[in-house]
Amino acid sequence: MVKVVRCHEYGTPDVLRIDEVAPRDPGPGEIRVRLGACAVNYPDILSCAGKYQDKPEFPFSPGMEAAGEIIDCAGDVSGYQTGDRVMLWCGPKYDGYAEEVTLPADRAFAVPAGMSDVEAAGFMLVYGTAWHGLVDCGHLQAGETVAVHGASGGVGMAAVQLAKALGATVIASAGSDEKLAIVAAQGADHLINYTTEDIKVRLKALTAESGLNVAFDTVGGDAFRASLSAISPEGRILIVGFTSGDHAQAPINIILVKGASLIAVRFGWWSLAYPERTQQNHRELLALYAAGKLKPYVGRTYPLDQAVEALKALQNREVTGKIILTV
Repeated sequence: MVKVVRCHEYGTPDVLRIDEVAPRDPGPGEIRVRLGACAVNYPDILSCAGKYQDKPEFPFSPGMEAAGEIIDCAGDVSGYQTGDRVMLWCGPKYDGYAEEVTLPADRAFAVPAGMSDVEAAGFMLVYGTAWHGLVDCGHLQAGETVAVHGASGGVGMAAVQLAKALGATVIASAGSDEKLAIVAAQGADHLINYTTEDIKVRLKALTAESGLNVAFDTVGGDAFRASLSAISPEGRILIVGFTSGDHAQAPINIILVKGASLIAVRFGWWSLAYPERTQQNHRELLALYAAGKLKPYVGRTYPLDQAVEALKALQNREVTGKIILTV
């Protein structure tokens, strides 16, 4: 039997409980993986509450990504073998908070030598989302200016690192000076504390010469409105999330006059719809990791049986960077 943290009803993270289930042998095209670490992400909270766009049947494990070692492969699987270390895109259909998981091999991505399970578990979603947003959707070019809102979160910090690696000037916003100090160490050129500063005034002042080329927005609300005010002609606002809870409405007359674009960034859906392109993006990201230009920042770890506490810490914005469950 293996332990799995699962949700049997919707609610706060307190509804999660630890179940013991029989491990499943791989079917056609599948691998079985002994997990070493599982990542905690904001969509996990939404899944528990029944507010995420994908709603699997009960019981389900809310974890989206994990990392570990392959312990069994179906005979028709190519490209992987027993003993390979992989990072996994689990959720929400497969058990992301667990000791083991069996899932399709095309949901696995290679872990490079030297990367720990803790780093690997939190790599794919944040850097995959950052690449998909900045490159696939935002077409970010060297020399452009990008604002990353929610820069102290896992996805935001990955976007700061990636934007710098791509040669952009980075404006980072977050909710405290302590968090921004950590973000600055990831390469941000300018910092905005949106709890003590007027984000709209600061953003317009920082981009007065040529305007804001790209906004990578995980926050919504005032951050979105500030980006729209500062956006340059033909600028791109990337809608990644709404951690503020404020689903701001966009005045389409401003979008029309500026020739700006609002672009949805849905890495989870996109990665399943375009697996070959996702694997290529992953190879590009691993090359930047190998070159020392990307470095996962793990703010805190919890053991698997403290998943509820980990989700509450994320919900309360107690941690800068990624939160990881260790198995």
